[in-house]
Order: sequence, then structure tokens, then C-alpha cells
Amino acid sequence: MKKKKRIKIIIIAVLVVAVAAGSITGVVYYRNSKGLASVMSVSMISTTNDYTSMTSEGMVCDDACQTINLKDGQKVTEVYVTKDQQVKTGDKLLAYDVTSLSLSVEMKQLEIQSLENQLASEKQKLDKLKNTKPVEKQPESPVTPEPQPDTQPDAPEQKPDEEHDVISDLSEAKGIGTEDDPYVFTCTEASYVSGELLNTLADKSAVARFVIGDANAPDMELIVRGDRLGGYDESDEIKLFLAGTTTAGDASDDTAGSESSDTKTASATEQTAQTEADNAAEEKTYTADELKDAIKEQTRSVADVDLQKRIAQADLKELQSELEDGVVYAKKDGIVTTVCDPANPPKDGTPFLQLSGASGLYISGTIGELDLDTVKIGQSVSAVNYMTGDTYDGTISEISNVPSDSVNYYGDSNPNSSFYEYTAYIENPQNLKKGDSLELTIDTSSEGSDSGLYIDKSYVRTENGQSYIYKDDNGKLKKQSVKTGKSLWGSYVEIKSGLTNDDYIAFPYGVREGEKTKVSEDGMY
Repeated sequence: MKKKKRIKIIIIAVLVVAVAAGSITGVVYYRNSKGLASVMSVSMISTTNDYTSMTSEGMVCDDACQTINLKDGQKVTEVYVTKDQQVKTGDKLLAYDVTSLSLSVEMKQLEIQSLENQLASEKQKLDKLKNTKPVEKQPESPVTPEPQPDTQPDAPEQKPDEEHDVISDLSEAKGIGTEDDPYVFTCTEASYVSGELLNTLADKSAVARFVIGDANAPDMELIVRGDRLGGYDESDEIKLFLAGTTTAGDASDDTAGSESSDTKTASATEQTAQTEADNAAEEKTYTADELKDAIKEQTRSVADVDLQKRIAQADLKELQSELEDGVVYAKKDGIVTTVCDPANPPKDGTPFLQLSGASGLYISGTIGELDLDTVKIGQSVSAVNYMTGDTYDGTISEISNVPSDSVNYYGDSNPNSSFYEYTAYIENPQNLKKGDSLELTIDTSSEGSDSGLYIDKSYVRTENGQSYIYKDDNGKLKKQSVKTGKSLWGSYVEIKSGLTNDDYIAFPYGVREGEKTKVSEDGMY
């Protein structure tokens, strides 16, 4: 018995040693297969924000410093001024139909709600990318061409897929798309609608009915309102009738109840399309380089939607101020140069009313969105006439709260960020005339400069509210917490502590703490 026990102990010991040896070998192989983590000097991916002036091109704008354009649906009920009439600041110019303004406000609120949902979705995609682990880049396998037969077989006859018809053409519908006479599409339970058609309905704010059976007494129907739709890819194909859709016979006769059912069905349709897109995104994998590019691209998408939302919010604020009494007042002293007939308002985008300044001239320029906090109304601006070299001093009188599509900015701010138009008044505009091109400079040195450290946002990760980077520490990667500050140009973030320009850091995806490092000589990973 003792002899057997001894043999058993020896066997166990041998197995333990074998397992330990296998583990050590596996670790060594894993370390060697991973290679070294590339690190780059912070100075190569950092910048500072120490500019003390901002410069843009500008021009002498029409001295009609106040221009009123009618938005869709707005109606003018009364005009208080006539052409060539002189007015004072605060005088009434015109009054809107408050009912039409209320409708405009409601439509703008729905637009903002849709953009907020879209922004939340884009941010969720960005967070998902930031938490994605990259995969090793696979070597490309040589492609072996398949042998070609001497004779090619005839292609099989393509038969239409009757179970998957797609409604994509507005000409297929009856009606004109209004609430009283909506577009009517006849379809089946297996019908799909194209993203292109949904975008068309959204652009027109049109109403459409998708019906099965007789349009007057349908077996099933879905009502889609364009002003409630988001954006779709034109190649999208979305199933109209999901399992469990309420038929017309089961729906309540109450209008509100029917509308709620339609809204829920449309929402379910959008949710199905979004789920399919999300599932496809989940299956995609990225190498470290691809992930870095994807994060930058998605960051830009978030910024674009956020910009659209801020433009809509600015429009809403203006509409709500007009809604208080429906009256538009003169912002400055001046002369009415243009005024149209309320019964025949312009439909080509030209102004309904324009007010010219009584003296002096107004000039316009642009500032970057990151400079909005440092430029104020009443601040001085220096103007140089390109043609004559004459200089003029002006005072900023107005800063738009809506981003401009102007491309006249060539100064120190980020050309990819949003720009806002400002207006300045020149009291003594000798030899200046409308249309003259100017170089405009605003001195911000009195506001102080900010020469902090800013690095590319893609090198900073955030988990549970804590930001960190991976830095080189005596040849090994160290996970280093950093304190971040404000954003610069939408692509850089301020580092207040935890990192200096003398440090070396790694792209924070596909690496781990403790990994050995090597300095990237060509500035690439």
C-alpha cells in the first residue's frame, strides 16, 4: 500500500511541473507575439492656444443693417412702415399672424427633438467605438484565380421577388401629401419602403398613407408624417407592417388614439431599422489604425448633428421672441429701403423688408465658435481696405447666434469649426462703399492668452468619469490619469495635469499597462 501511494504522489508532482512549464511557455510566446508598443513624443501631437488676435476677410455690407425674411408658413398681417420712411430704434416695422408663428414654433420644436434623438444615437455609436478593442491586422492571402470553363453556362433567369416589393417612387401614390389629401400607397404585408422615399416625405413635411386593400376601408394601414421622420440612407429598405400591427378595424375611432397607434407603428419601424444597423455595426471589427480613423469620423458626425441642433435652437429662440406679440421692431435708426405687400410676399428668398442705417456704414466679418466667449458687442475692430490701404476703426454692434456658411475666415481658428457672422459700425466711412473688401482684425490680448497643453483627443480615454492616457515609464507603458480642461477646435483637449510635452505616449487602443515600448521614429503607428 505504501508503495502505491508513493507512485501516486510522484505522478501528481510530474503533472504539476508539466502544467507549470506549459504556462510559462505560453506566457513567453504571448509576450513575444505581441511585440513592442509604439510611443510618440507628446510634442508631435500637441498644440497651444496662445493667439491674441483673430483675422478674417470682410466687406462693406449693405447699410440695410436689418433684413427680414419670411420663413415657411409665416404670414404678415400688418406693415407699419412705408418705403423711404425714417424710423427710430424700437419703432414697429411689421406684425406676424401669431397662429402661423405658433405652427412654426411647434415644427421647430419637433425638429429639435428629432435632432436630439439623432445626437444621442451618434454619441452612443462614438462611445461604443471608444470601448472597442482592435484586432490584429491579418496578412493578405494570395488570391488564386478559379479555372474558367471553356464555355460559360447561361445565366439563370432572374425572377422578381414578389415577397419583397419596395415602394420608392412618389409617382406611385395618389393624393398631394397634405393632411386633408395625403399620399396613398397601396401595398401588401410584405412591402418595404425605401429610405429615399422617406427622406422625400421628410423634406416636403408630407403626410402619406400605406394601405392594404381598399383605401376607403383598408384591411390595414400605416400613416407616416414627414415632419416626424429622421434621416435615412437612400439605400435603406424598411418593412412597413411589423408583426402585431393594429389593423384599421381594431383601431379606436378617437382621432388621438389613432394618431398614437400610427406614431407607435412608425416608431417601431424606425427602431427595427436602427436595430438592424446596430447589429451590423456590432459585427464589424477594426485594426488599431482603422479604429482610430473610425473614432475621428464618428466624432465629426457627432459635431455635425450637434451643430444642426444648435442652429435649430437659435431659430426657435428667435421665433419664440417674435411670438410674444407677433411684432418685429427696428433695431437701429434708419430708413426703410424695401417693403413688400403682405398679400403678395416674395417667394424667391428675397427680403420682405430692409432697413438702412441713417449714417455711417456697416461691415461684416466672421469669428470662430471657440472665440465667441472672448468677442463681445461694443468691442473694437480694425478694418483695412484692400484697394486703398486706408484703415478704419469700427465697433461691433451685433454677433449672430446662428452659424454662418461663410468661408471668408483665414485666421488662426480651426477652419473645420463653425463660424459666426458679426456686424460692426464705422462712424466715419470716408471713401468706403458697399461691396469693398476688407481685412478685419479683432485684438483679444486684453482677454489674456491661454498657452496650455492641448493634445489630440483620440489619445485620451475616459472610463467612469476618469480620463487617462498610456505613457512611457522607463521603457514600459504606464496607465496615467490626467486632468482635462476645455476643448480646442473640436479635435484637441486641454491637459491640465498628468502629462508634459517631454513625455511619450501610445495610442490607447490595443495596448496594455506594463507592455514594453519603442519610440516611433517616423511619427506613425
